[in-house]
Amino acid sequence: MQLNIYVPKEKETLLAQLDAVSKERGKPKNEIVIDALERYLRLAVVSAELGKYSMGKIGSLSRRDIYEGWPKS
Repeated sequence: MQLNIYVPKEKETLLAQLDAVSKERGKPKNEIVIDALERYLRLAVVSAELGKYSMGKIGSLSRRDIYEGWPKS
């Protein structure tokens, strides 16, 4: 199977990095891209599974938010 992707001009440094890694490791570019895609998708599945049990949006709390309403000593 073949997959063609468009790389926008502003991301052309990615292609230069891909060329460099390909030469450095002596691996074809398509192998490097497939390896990266496999790793990315594995992580995406794990993070999606963890998201099932989300407790909702978590924001930052200030000290005042935490201790508001507590008796002062």
